[in-house]
Formats: sequence, structure tokens, C-alpha cells
Amino acid sequence: MKFPKIGMRIIKTAIAVFICFVIDIFRTTSMPFYSAIAAIFCMQPDVKDSWRVAATRTIGTIIGGVYGVLLLMLLQALNTINILILHYFILTVALMPLIYITVLLKQKGATYITCVVFLSITISHIGDASPYLFALSRVIDTLIGVFVSLGINAIPFLKNKQQK
Repeated sequence: MKFPKIGMRIIKTAIAVFICFVIDIFRTTSMPFYSAIAAIFCMQPDVKDSWRVAATRTIGTIIGGVYGVLLLMLLQALNTINILILHYFILTVALMPLIYITVLLKQKGATYITCVVFLSITISHIGDASPYLFALSRVIDTLIGVFVSLGINAIPFLKNKQQK
């Protein structure tokens, strides 16, 4: 059995993830997981597709982040965390207008990541001392991954033969 050779997309993805990890060393409030995931997600076979995916990822992250912080402020004011079933019910209902926002903004492709960011903020970090810093950091980490991926994908000597 002959295995296919390792392609440039695999190599570029690994380079992008490593750069995200290196950038994380110099930041104090980051989680390299989110920038690495964004870099992997945005690494596409060509630069044009990477830009399209990066734009969708960025828009979805920002929408989900802003919506998540706003709802988190409301949930903290209502103190729903003490009534877990109510808290989860509100989050579930809140997904419907969130998804509808992506439809209204003609960003259906961003729906998945919008919901993931929203839920990561409103579920995982509601009890944090400063969940707003997490939300901001989450958006910044994602943008780092997006831009690193775009930069690596644009390097001429890292392009495969078909792209040149």
C-alpha cells in the first residue's frame, strides 16, 4: 500500500499552530487552544478560500462574543446560575435569536462558530470573576489564529505547485 505524501497544507497548518503557541508565550490572558483551532480552521488549500473562511470565522466570533457578553450581563443580574435548569433554558432560547441574527446579516456560514463562541462564554465562564475578559481574550485569540493562518498561507515558497 502506497501512502500519499504529506502535502503543503498539512505543513502550513502545523507551522501556523506553532506560531500561535509562540505568540501565546508573550500574552498573559490567552488560551492558545482558540488561536490554534482558528488557524487550523482557516488553513485552506488556497489563499482565496482562506480569506473567505477567515472572514466567516471572524464575523461569527465577534457576533457570538458580543451576544454572549450581553446575555451574560443579563444572567448575572438575574442570578440564574443558582437555578441551573432556568439558566440552561434561557441559554437554549437565546440560541434562536442568535441564529436568526446570522441569517439577517446574511452570515449563515458563521452560524456554527457564532453559537460555539456564545456557548463557550455563557456556559464555561459565567462563574468567573471576569467573564468579560475571557470573552475579549477569546475574540483576540481567534483573530490571532485567523491572521497567522492567512499569513502562512500567503507565503509564496509554502504554496504547492498548483497554486504557483
